[in-house]
Amino acid sequence: MVVREQRAGADGVPVVSYLRRESGGRPWADRVTVLGPGAADVIVREMSGWAVTGPRSLAAELVARGATLLRASHRMTCDLSVRRPPDDWAGPAAAAPLRFGPAARPVEDLFPAWRAAYAPGHPDYRAEYEDDAALRDRFEALVAGAAYGPLSPLSAVLTDGGVVVAGLLLNDFPGEVPWGGFLITDLFRHPAYPKAGTLLLRRTLARAAAAGLGAVGLVVTDGNPARRRYEQHGFEVFDSPATVRIL
Repeated sequence: MVVREQRAGADGVPVVSYLRRESGGRPWADRVTVLGPGAADVIVREMSGWAVTGPRSLAAELVARGATLLRASHRMTCDLSVRRPPDDWAGPAAAAPLRFGPAARPVEDLFPAWRAAYAPGHPDYRAEYEDDAALRDRFEALVAGAAYGPLSPLSAVLTDGGVVVAGLLLNDFPGEVPWGGFLITDLFRHPAYPKAGTLLLRRTLARAAAAGLGAVGLVVTDGNPARRRYEQHGFEVFDSPATVRIL
């Protein structure tokens, strides 16, 4: 169960609140709200090793005090009742030799394309991605539903000759829309298949609308050109936080 916690300053007055989660086996303060002056002081003093996601002004103050910036991002949502996808987006077939299929398959089938998608130069690439074992563990937790909630059967892949070249993972994240609900937690493609992501996105949105899902959300890294593609498909930004690691 995710709970909202508070931390107080020296005078006992709460100065910051957050949802306590876990990411990569380490504590994570998500959706941080600053309640009063001294929030950065308390976070630096009491939350060493935590990831902290909140307003960019707070992140900047924490970085100035030695925290490491992990990611600046935009949280987006697509209201499927307002922006209903065209019916032809749900087409049953992809252009040969590509074929759609369910994402519920062994991690060994999915991981190579996912790993290739996040090469150096990608907006989401980080130095830690060079640790293949740790990266695989992270991906496995995502697919298994341990990281962001159960994997939806609407999750899908594209294959070429039976080999996965792209995938879309849709997880049922705890909480109310737009903060929770069905989230595209990853949309990946091998660099050799530039149109595969759009095919999967359109098909998933059409199938989600047909299944009665009210909205679908996602998070995109600041500076990732994919944001424009999401906006073209009906997604709108509702929050732009930053995540830092407290040293």
